[in-house]
Amino acid sequence: MCANGGIGRLSVKGGILAACLSLALFSPELLKRFFAYDLVFFRVYHVLWLLTVLILAKRFIPRLNEKVTIGKIYERNFQQAGEESEAKQKKLREYTRKMDSGAIRSAVYWTALVLTIGLWRLAGLLDGMWIFVIVLFFVFMDQFCITVWCPFKAIIQHKCCNTCRINNWGYLMAFSPMVYVPSFWTYSILLLSVAAIVQWEYLFRKHPERFYELYNAKLMCKNCVKKCGKRK
Repeated sequence: MCANGGIGRLSVKGGILAACLSLALFSPELLKRFFAYDLVFFRVYHVLWLLTVLILAKRFIPRLNEKVTIGKIYERNFQQAGEESEAKQKKLREYTRKMDSGAIRSAVYWTALVLTIGLWRLAGLLDGMWIFVIVLFFVFMDQFCITVWCPFKAIIQHKCCNTCRINNWGYLMAFSPMVYVPSFWTYSILLLSVAAIVQWEYLFRKHPERFYELYNAKLMCKNCVKKCGKRK
C-alpha cells in the first residue's frame, strides 16, 4: 500500500460518492437539479466537464507530469540504469511481452464489464443518472487501487503503480460507461481519454525501456519517494 496523501484523496472521493449515491437512492431529482444548477453563465456539469478536460489535457504536457507513475512515458522521467547488453535486451523483450499479455487480459475483463453495463442500460435498469453514479464509483475505485489494493497488479503482475503497464488507462476505464449517454460533453471526455491511451501505447512501443526498472533507475524501489509497504 502506498499512502503519500492517497488516504486523503480516497476519503474525499469516497465522501463525494457516498453523497451522490445517497441522493440517487433517496432523492434522484435533487441530484439531477444539482448537476443542472445555473452558475451565472454555466451549469454545474459544465464546470465538472471543464475540470475533467483540463486534467486530461495535462497528461499530454511532459513538464506537468513529474510523477513517474504517469510521467514515465516521457524522456524527462527516464534515468539510464546500468550498461547495455544482449542479456539485458532479452530481459526487456520478455518483460514487454509479459506486460502486454497482462494488459490484453485487463482490456478484455474491462470490456466485458462495460458491455454488461450496456446490457443493463438497454434493459432499462439504468438511466443516465445511474451511469454517472457508476462513473463516480469507478473514479473512487481508481483511487482505491492506488491507495489500498489493485486487482490489476495480480492480472498484469507488476510490482507497483510506478511500473504499472496500464496506469494511463484509468481515465478511459473510469469514463467508459459514459458511452451510453451520448452528448458532446460525454464524448469529448471519452475522446480525450482515448487520445491519452493512444499516446501512452505509442510511447510504450517506441520506448519500452522507460517502463522497466532494469533500464529506468527512477522505477527502482531504492529511488522511490513514496512511502510504500514493499520498500525495504
